[in-house]
Amino acid sequence: MRCANLSDDQLWRLIAENTEKLSALIRQQIELDDAEYSAAIHPRARADLIRFASGFQREYRQYADELRRRHYPV
Repeated sequence: MRCANLSDDQLWRLIAENTEKLSALIRQQIELDDAEYSAAIHPRARADLIRFASGFQREYRQYADELRRRHYPV
């Protein structure tokens, strides 16, 4: 879905959802790092967390950039 087709409210809602998902991933990573067995965690699990986090960050930037473009034109 293109950001330009979304309303401001939809973009803000997506930013909030994205932030919640990213926060959950970060909490999960911290829990994995704090666990006594963290050395036993499969590297693919960590790679998946990083990949998902990168996707959420990319979407967040797209939504925020669209709001900036609309409200702070150059």
